[in-house]
Amino acid sequence: MLQHSIPEPHAPRGATAAARAPAPTTDPLPCWCRRGTWTLVFRTPRFGLLRCTVCGCYRVDPPPLTSDEGSASFYSDYYVSDHYVAGLPAPSEPAAPRRSRFWRVAEQVPPVAVAGGLAVDIGCGEGGLCRELANAGWRRVVGLDVSSTRVARARATYPDLEFFDRPITQTGLDAEAVELAVMDNVIEHLPDPVGLLRTLREFMAPQGRLVVITPNMESGNFRLLGRRWTPELAPHAHVFLFTPPAMRTLLARAGFVVEAAGTFHTPASSCWPPLGVPRLAELKVMVWRAMQDAGGVYSRLISAGPMLYAVARRQ
Repeated sequence: MLQHSIPEPHAPRGATAAARAPAPTTDPLPCWCRRGTWTLVFRTPRFGLLRCTVCGCYRVDPPPLTSDEGSASFYSDYYVSDHYVAGLPAPSEPAAPRRSRFWRVAEQVPPVAVAGGLAVDIGCGEGGLCRELANAGWRRVVGLDVSSTRVARARATYPDLEFFDRPITQTGLDAEAVELAVMDNVIEHLPDPVGLLRTLREFMAPQGRLVVITPNMESGNFRLLGRRWTPELAPHAHVFLFTPPAMRTLLARAGFVVEAAGTFHTPASSCWPPLGVPRLAELKVMVWRAMQDAGGVYSRLISAGPMLYAVARRQ
């Protein structure tokens, strides 16, 4: 379970003396809590990481986005880029049964897996979780994503499901109708997470549940790797990054009560090369994967997984 107290900012391995310096005076995006100021955790040639002095939330510096207005075009362009599309399954490939991270939360909080009326996946991507929820018995499943390119792929792959590339306020869904809302690795992309959650709250049924999944900035992965935890820091796409107490504070600010919370681990990557002598580029990938796996081992040792989840209801 999450703790109420906010720990002092720690200096993960890889941080420099610059972590003691104040953040730049020109602030393109204040913290969503609107109470703290930024301190610098570290800075690399490509990006910096700041931490709020009040809520303990982190922010990428400079942020890839500073307002919601640019999100649609930013992520539509990003998700059509070559390095992203190359990793996608063929449009005709069915979703694997219960592959999504949502089910890792359901293992720890079984009530979220009980099928009901309307389920909404916010940041649905190519629609994999929507398919899984429909297969699990939800009577109506809706996917939302700001990226028109991802929604187009979802519609082509799962034509029997509903997908929208617009805000929930423009979908025609009824207020207080959503019994399950899932935000899997979405909240860290938002310049205004409080605003989106407050809007979503109006669509949640009185007993509906919101499931939020996001990188855990108190994980063993971040504590060990620091700036080298690149899969989840993702400075090219992430804005705010959360600790467990910061996530609880965010949900409370938006009008939710946390019902359950915790962390979970992710599978290790395969860092062994094929037979033969690997090339230099392959060696670099092997080393990078080995470092990420070492972070995963440390996260298990200290029981602080890389993924943070919270299950909440509207107040």
